[in-house]
Amino acid sequence: MSLASRRVLFVSGEYPPMHGGIGDYSERLVCALQQVGWDAAILTSRTAGNNPDPRVLPWIGRWDWSAAAEVARAALETEADVVHVQYQTGAFGMHPAVNLLPQLLRRAGRRVPVVTTFHDLLAPYLFPKAGPARQWANRALALGSRALIVTNELDRLALGRSPRLGRRTVLIPIGSNLPSITDADLLTGRAALGITDGERAIGFFGFLTANKGVDLLIEALEQLPGHRPRLVVVGGTLGETDVANGTYHHRIRERLEASSVPITATGYLPPDDASAALAVLDLIVLPFRHGASLRSGSLIAAVRSGAPVLTTDPSPGDSLAPLIAGESVWLVPPGDAASLARGIDLLLVDRALRERLRGAAGAATQAFSWNAIAERHADLYARVVGAHEAVSGAA
Repeated sequence: MSLASRRVLFVSGEYPPMHGGIGDYSERLVCALQQVGWDAAILTSRTAGNNPDPRVLPWIGRWDWSAAAEVARAALETEADVVHVQYQTGAFGMHPAVNLLPQLLRRAGRRVPVVTTFHDLLAPYLFPKAGPARQWANRALALGSRALIVTNELDRLALGRSPRLGRRTVLIPIGSNLPSITDADLLTGRAALGITDGERAIGFFGFLTANKGVDLLIEALEQLPGHRPRLVVVGGTLGETDVANGTYHHRIRERLEASSVPITATGYLPPDDASAALAVLDLIVLPFRHGASLRSGSLIAAVRSGAPVLTTDPSPGDSLAPLIAGESVWLVPPGDAASLARGIDLLLVDRALRERLRGAAGAATQAFSWNAIAERHADLYARVVGAHEAVSGAA
């Protein structure tokens, strides 16, 4: 493979200006890959049509069976050496077409190798009473891909139960979807968020979805004795491809409005503004209902923001390494508002502990730098393309 032919076609159900974590992740990865010698094009939904980047191909109206032909056309027109699927079930409309994409590309005569990043292992909806076929759909995508990328230890273990899949699976962490802030004006930034002089501010960052546990955070803050800190919800919208959390989102918005806790809700903020908002907070709290995971872009952004972070223990078998409980993050049991309240109270009182968490998190999260992530992707692409060319040459 010559240096001039290093081209990858991303297939993503969302991409900026659409609001969504996978789209933001993909945009950052595209930029980082360019620095290590890989040019990328992005095949995505028509909703991203306002993106002025000529690398963005907003061709897909519906992620149904017709999408495979568009992927084949995009791979041909971009002269892609590898197709990289950024897989999150909900982002593809819960339709199984993307799960069969490697097989459909071969049928269309495009024998380009496919790499898949599983941002989650949720099964697509398919149809009522599909049952085991839903798990089969994800397995079909995994088996058809030359390499699989996961973002956390629990997903690596899940795919590793199959020796065939385990051999082609690599763990590459995600990075922060927000830029680093090095010169935030703390006083001006706090005032813009409605934080008064002497008031303590607890932050939440991300979409208001059921798994984020915002209802537990409100309950915990309402349990705190004395003067309650301000809750600053940075973001607090829904991703544009999220069809599952509409009811919860409406209910939690009503809960925020009715709470006795003083609240600032920013709505969607551009990345620079979101970074600045997180940097001025006394504490960021992410009470994931099913445990914290490195698959969460909001967690990575929080620990890289410069503010100390309180979150929940990971699920059994998962790991937050290189983050360490009590050193770079503070952990409490998931789903427990009382434990959450005690953790918040402890950290707000102990400024030295907050500073220790802040400093250790900054050192630990160098592993999540986009340059390191891009280099690992580039190495994987080179291996995949090299193996594909060796097989093609021998055929």
